[in-house]
Amino acid sequence: MSSNTTDDRSDFAAVFVQHAKGRAADEATRLLAKAVEAVESTGKDATITIKLKLKKYAKIPGAYYIEDTVTASIPEDKRTSMWFGDGDNGLHRNPPNQDDLFGNQPIDEVAGNK
Repeated sequence: MSSNTTDDRSDFAAVFVQHAKGRAADEATRLLAKAVEAVESTGKDATITIKLKLKKYAKIPGAYYIEDTVTASIPEDKRTSMWFGDGDNGLHRNPPNQDDLFGNQPIDEVAGNK
């Protein structure tokens, strides 16, 4: 609770940390760490959303259920690689219509270690 108020209402953070034995707070903490790492590596924005749904407990006056949803939108780098197609719809790492630069020589011969 901020220091400039004198009421004794429960602080949001205190309720959130105690809710469900801290599992929602632990999940949000894990997602925060993943989000920071992803933002650092991709340079893209991340979002973490904490949603608390409160419902009255009908049998006990003044009692409430709290239901949580913790979600995240974490950026990912797309994995790509370049491949070359041949006339038979096959894929190859090197252009199939181009000869190798050094032919089929062993690596030692190419490096001059005969």
